[in-house]
Amino acid sequence: MIVGGFLGFLGLFLSAFVSQMELWILTYGVISGLGFGLVYSPCFTVINFYFERRRALAIGTVLLGTGIGSVVFPFVFQSLIAYYGLRGAVLVISALTLNICVCAALIRQPKELSHRKTSLHQKTNSEDESQEMKNKTNHDEKKQTCFNCHVCKPKRPLFHFSLLRIPSFLIYSIGFMCSIFAYFSNFVLIPGHARVQGMDSEDIAVFLSVVGGMMVLARPAVGILADSNLIHKRNIIGAFVAVGGILSIILPWMPGFFPLIIYSVSVGIFPGSFFMFIPLLLLEITTLDNLPQAQGLMNLCIALPVGISQPAAGWLRDLTGNWCWSFRVSGAVSLLAGVCFVLEPAFRPKKCLKENQTVSSESAQLENL
Repeated sequence: MIVGGFLGFLGLFLSAFVSQMELWILTYGVISGLGFGLVYSPCFTVINFYFERRRALAIGTVLLGTGIGSVVFPFVFQSLIAYYGLRGAVLVISALTLNICVCAALIRQPKELSHRKTSLHQKTNSEDESQEMKNKTNHDEKKQTCFNCHVCKPKRPLFHFSLLRIPSFLIYSIGFMCSIFAYFSNFVLIPGHARVQGMDSEDIAVFLSVVGGMMVLARPAVGILADSNLIHKRNIIGAFVAVGGILSIILPWMPGFFPLIIYSVSVGIFPGSFFMFIPLLLLEITTLDNLPQAQGLMNLCIALPVGISQPAAGWLRDLTGNWCWSFRVSGAVSLLAGVCFVLEPAFRPKKCLKENQTVSSESAQLENL
């Protein structure tokens, strides 16, 4: 996270002195994008190790940061650009990004991930002491050296590609890929649709702030709902993204300021809540120990729709001459995500499904006790 925070700063800092879009793609897109990617995954994954009973609420609380940022920063960026110009604004934002390094210093390695390394080092130290006391032979010393080499280089896979053989993981991957495609499209669709109707930058800043404000209100509430086990988590997110898709399809028939406000509210509540369900659903098909690798593989899967969602929305607008089909395609993709989440149990082996239901019922009974 510290390295990621520095790369985010470096990319933004270099962008302030770049005047060509091709170089902006390198500095802002590649360097800063790599840095923010290094920050996102550890911060989002580590919280799952700190909490168990109220894990969904904890994740929702962590994600309040993105909601608060969405409320505050559109107005901050607008003021910085008006006062300092684009270059000065980017320099100020790059300096703010360095605070990520300070926050990263507060993160502590979860005991589940550090336990193996600690126990191996303790075992090594005890064997070294016994070796000095008993004066082992050179043959024993060679064995110990080999053991130390094995300890110093534990083999831990970067990605668990074996998860791709699990039908549930594939279905969840498709669902989250569709969800994130529809969600990120909104940050092009809302400003574009507003400008076509003659609205100015201040109105657009209001819409984006409404999205962030509703994230702040909705995510803790959704976390409490997910922790309650009244409704299965996959059904919650399935219903949320489906509602978001329906509203996206309907919006082009309702022009004006207030329909866009209502749509911004719905984006913050419904599609904006899907991020917190990624680790929650992954923990249904993998162990907590393997969550970082599973989360990394899922991030790898959803990176493609993140990259193409906004250009695709703009391409459809150029092709059709309006934003209507961009909204409809985004809504249809969101509906597909809802179908994937709701129908995921149909792709599980019956044996695994029964085991999961048994475990879920036992967990609920333990929580009640």
